[in-house]
Amino acid sequence: MNAIGVDIGGTKIAAGVVSPEGKILNEVRYPTPAFRERLLSSIAAAIREVGSGYEVGGVCLAVPGFVSTRENRVITAPNLEVIEGIPLREELGGRVGLPVTVENDANAAAWGEFRFGSGERCEHLVFVTLGTGVGGGVISHGVLLRGAQGAAGELGHVTVQATGPRCSCGNRGCLETLTSGTAIRRRAREVASEMPHSALGRLAVERDVLGEDVLRLARRGDEAALQVLREAGRWLGIGLAAFVNIFNPEVIAIGGGVSEAGELILEPARREVWLRARSPSRELVRVREATLGPEAGVLGAAALARDEEGALVLENGGASDSS
Repeated sequence: MNAIGVDIGGTKIAAGVVSPEGKILNEVRYPTPAFRERLLSSIAAAIREVGSGYEVGGVCLAVPGFVSTRENRVITAPNLEVIEGIPLREELGGRVGLPVTVENDANAAAWGEFRFGSGERCEHLVFVTLGTGVGGGVISHGVLLRGAQGAAGELGHVTVQATGPRCSCGNRGCLETLTSGTAIRRRAREVASEMPHSALGRLAVERDVLGEDVLRLARRGDEAALQVLREAGRWLGIGLAAFVNIFNPEVIAIGGGVSEAGELILEPARREVWLRARSPSRELVRVREATLGPEAGVLGAAALARDEEGALVLENGGASDSS
């Protein structure tokens, strides 16, 4: 039986029909409306359109924010407030004629990498996504860790520098403040002013420096841009070392737009993991790029969809139930 995964973001709704083998059979994209009823109508329309002509057993919505999976409700979603508090199972189930479940988007992406991507052959995975912010998810013994309230996996808000930059959560020195795309842009401006004769410094005089500018110049060998990425990688590694000590994973998969920097960030991150994580965990873990890219959310959500009896629609290859 196939399942539908829906990845809901601040600007787009991506819905896909996924086979038990993890193949996306059909996919549609809708813009994300700013009003509640239009949002619900768009999600329902995307589900109906993408699922037309396919046998589907259930739907899972991957949504940013704090999600109560027991209630199938988004408690808080700072970047998508319009979806907060809506009983999504009830509101959408009747419209689409399918059972609907809800999951945090980073957890869904982590589950996608675990089922179909970089963690396919392991039972212990930490997934970290580096984008505008930093998110993540943890799978242990084949089980997605949600915690007592469903709020586990907030890896981007682990403190790695107590006196570091202020985070949007109110804390200082969260991993997100030092290794996200936003952090890289901020640090690029600082390094550009310190190294005005570098390519990065000259560009900063002309216009605001973007994350893709830093990556482009680093690939060309600009020392200032390389410094920015090395620093981000070092802070990432400090955070990853803590995750290695806590979770003892086989794989840490790094996804999100910043991961396009590849070894420019991963090499210094691995070095910090080796220096800071304890043996034997550090010898086991492999830190590598995630493999599913932007499809991770849709694939993971589909793999978390449940049927009318509450069973996962897509068989999960012998791993334990995710709840």
